[in-house]
Amino acid sequence: MASRVYDLVIVGAGFAGLGAAQEARRRGVQSVLVLEARDRIGGRTVSAPLGLAGLPASAPAPAVVDLGAAWIHGAGSKARGPNPLVTLAKSLGQPTFNVTDGDMSFGPNGREDSDAWYNAVEDMGDRFNTYYTDVYLESSSASIRDSIATVRDKFISAQKPALTSTQRAALEQFLATEYVLDYADDLSALSGPLTDNDLAWGGPDALPARGYGALAAALAAAVAAPASAASPGVPAELRLGHAVTNIAYGGGGGVSVVVSGRDQSGAGAAFSVMARYAVLTLPLGYLQAQLSPTAPPATGPLFSPPLPAAQTAALLALGMGVLEKVVLAWAPADMWWADLIDTPWVTLRGAAGPPGVFSEFYNLAATPAKLPVLICFNGGNPARELAALSDADVVARALAPLRALLPAAQGPLPEPARTYVTRWAADPWTRGSYSFERVGAAEDTKAAAFRALAGGRVAFAGEATHGGFPSTVHGAYLSGVREAARVAAAL
Repeated sequence: MASRVYDLVIVGAGFAGLGAAQEARRRGVQSVLVLEARDRIGGRTVSAPLGLAGLPASAPAPAVVDLGAAWIHGAGSKARGPNPLVTLAKSLGQPTFNVTDGDMSFGPNGREDSDAWYNAVEDMGDRFNTYYTDVYLESSSASIRDSIATVRDKFISAQKPALTSTQRAALEQFLATEYVLDYADDLSALSGPLTDNDLAWGGPDALPARGYGALAAALAAAVAAPASAASPGVPAELRLGHAVTNIAYGGGGGVSVVVSGRDQSGAGAAFSVMARYAVLTLPLGYLQAQLSPTAPPATGPLFSPPLPAAQTAALLALGMGVLEKVVLAWAPADMWWADLIDTPWVTLRGAAGPPGVFSEFYNLAATPAKLPVLICFNGGNPARELAALSDADVVARALAPLRALLPAAQGPLPEPARTYVTRWAADPWTRGSYSFERVGAAEDTKAAAFRALAGGRVAFAGEATHGGFPSTVHGAYLSGVREAARVAAAL
């Protein structure tokens, strides 16, 4: 690679990196290079083909399923306007569609739960949330050492009369779906004081009709497109298969960042790039693995000089959650859950273990695409434990509770035509799914973790860095826009 000096080097071509490149181009930055370790763009957004024949006309072509991030959380509201991803998708000719909420819950016998159970879960959720916000968070005894499990125990102790066994079970069901699966880790890991601090964009959730992969590809194409009247600015260079192994942020003469690594797309040749500024969009889990004091990377330190000790400690104090999916796709002729065609979420209680373990399914047949696909979610340690199982074993565990839903008169459950099992916890470039506030983290931990280096020459972006919208694609995108705007103003 040429030894030119770039105005800006961006490490990572997920939505944070692509958003940064787009904003840098919009603001007139003259030379931008995006380095991506993988052989694809998108980061933690990746769409996989379903390859099913005979799909309804409502299905996008090609029909895909998102293995990473899937939703646009909050398509827009009067207060905030449209979600920036909805605006982005529209500008790139990528359709989105809003999705509805709603669920049905079934016991181990395959029968729908009673109204009394639905009411118990709703009541326990309302009461817990009220206690959490109005009592616990207002209490002077709330501590960064508290977890959501601590809050749960305090809530249970405060109830007069004591909760019944049904109420306790309903509470655990609520917490499994609303906390473990939403925040991607166990109740004992989630910070009591900080977990519920995220902002909401508002409005219904939406899905990119052609998948996040198509949206990422369209954004990358726009970023790298030749200049024209419709697309002014200098196009960014995008290099796939370029794994960054070191960021050196010393030096002088206006050149203070040297990014080096190995080109994985060819023979593994080393490369070195000089830049005036660098924006690092590395996932938190990857950063933590690189900074681990017990298992340092074989490629050597990621930062030269090493990060300040306080910054390293802050990065390691944050949480990286795990949310894994099992995608089960049937041929349209074998779609067996017609009675649930309009139900987005299906909960199968007690058939596979504790609440939230192989029990929560999202039904793509209930979306405007009407795809014959069920997606099973597992979060936290149960998701991490799947690493010890083969894909076939994981699929079998996901299918087991579904068999109770199919009446015996209809025969055995048809075999899925296509399955996918995600492995985000083991992915070497992510080491997890998305960030969360871990027990022990303080309000200023995130700011300390992602403090810019070398007087702002090296900065961080990504969902974990966003104060209001972490754990979301729009948070990642906005963080990239934020850092590119800062660099453009400084150049």
